[in-house]
Amino acid sequence: MQDTELFADDELLFTGEEVEERPVKKAKPWRVLVVDDEPDIHTMTQMVLGDYSFEGRKLEFISAFTGEESLNILKKDHEIAVVLLDVVMETSTAGLDVARRIRTFVNNQFVRIILRTGQPGVAPEHKVITELDINDYWQKAELTSQRLTTSITTALRSYRDLRKIEQNRVSLAQLAMSVAHQIRNRTMTITGFANLATRKLDQESDIAKYLETISEESGRLEEVVGSVSDYASIDNCDHQNSEIFPLLEEVIIEIKKFAANLDKNVEFDISLKHAVIDGRPDLFKKAIEELMKNAVIFSDESSPRVELSVQVDSELCQIKVIDNGSGIDDADLPYIYDPFFTKRPEAVGMGLSIVRRVIEGYNWTLDYSKEGRNGAVFTLIIPI
Repeated sequence: MQDTELFADDELLFTGEEVEERPVKKAKPWRVLVVDDEPDIHTMTQMVLGDYSFEGRKLEFISAFTGEESLNILKKDHEIAVVLLDVVMETSTAGLDVARRIRTFVNNQFVRIILRTGQPGVAPEHKVITELDINDYWQKAELTSQRLTTSITTALRSYRDLRKIEQNRVSLAQLAMSVAHQIRNRTMTITGFANLATRKLDQESDIAKYLETISEESGRLEEVVGSVSDYASIDNCDHQNSEIFPLLEEVIIEIKKFAANLDKNVEFDISLKHAVIDGRPDLFKKAIEELMKNAVIFSDESSPRVELSVQVDSELCQIKVIDNGSGIDDADLPYIYDPFFTKRPEAVGMGLSIVRRVIEGYNWTLDYSKEGRNGAVFTLIIPI
């Protein structure tokens, strides 16, 4: 009787249980933008690549039939991995214009661009590959299913690697910010206690002089930490329309204060113009401010002079910062944008590194030249 009851209990324990099934999360597909004015090309591309997958992820297709339509999509969708781009659409060079504007005006350095053309004479391969930042170039008549698959695989692998590099850069920047915060807390403590100890000592005491040195070095360390924080905080060069005229006026006010603190009676020659650029106002100001500080510091000691001028045409804004100092030695030119490179013992050497970080984030151009025999000329070129 007892055995029967035990058996019955066992049956109740192990029957009727339902295992909860958890839905398997599907991997996000790779987003591919097909840009072509022929609807049949869109259909054919999706048919050929319909079963394709890379690293367990399928493809999701977005269609655009004109160059302008594709640019509007790319401005809003930052997860597109590959653009399959026709050359001849609303104009004979529409695709080439789109490829150029993706890197400049849209400022997307990650998306991979594969050009396809049915009229190779319009865009010779050597000229296109040399002048444009694209990843592959095919004539439609030569683009077999196998070649298209290979080209897509290469493009996606490149896109994946670039994204990983960017993620690592962001992680490193976050680490730098955390370390800088911790160091700043310690330097403030060191400086605070050094100042307290100094008040309890005779000012002529050797120990008081040592404590003063500790305070000074702590202050310099804080400057280093501040510069590293400024550099690391440039984590996202967002798209934003900015009118540069009032921003430059604000920079000039700050730079005149900076020159006064250095006891340099700088003669400023300012020529500003109105222009709207694609860039965050704070990052634009930071770049110009660092260039202007550099010009003030290295301007002539006896009669310092700094020039800031703006030239604007239909496509480009050109900003020049010129000083009348001795210029940069040719031997130092390869290193001027490196972090902590400086010829001044009291300086940090992060100013031009910060400038480079901003211009690379927005794909602007910065050129250096000499003003006659003396002086440095930095020319910042920004697409309108």
